[in-house]
Amino acid sequence: MPTHIERSALVLAALVSMPLGCGEPSPRELKNRQEFEALLTAVSLKNKSELEKDAKRLGARHDSGELSDPAYKDLNEILDKARAGDWAGAERRAYEFRDSSPYFK
Repeated sequence: MPTHIERSALVLAALVSMPLGCGEPSPRELKNRQEFEALLTAVSLKNKSELEKDAKRLGARHDSGELSDPAYKDLNEILDKARAGDWAGAERRAYEFRDSSPYFK
């Protein structure tokens, strides 16, 4: 059984080997999250008008390079479900996306 000093050394080694630089989300990631939250609100409220406004803003962010292809694909999956009238499926997928990608590029 390791001594107290050996355990402390192991914990210190584990901490030192952890990747650095995670830090705070970038302004780009914060804006993407803000746009996503607007989409989630439109889906939750089943608001088609706001959904289309959100779709345009997300498309513009993607076109300008502020929103990555993979994130745009995931968000379009949510939009497609909502547009098809599967509001519950869209909302479920949106929460899954939020849980897996709190901040995204």
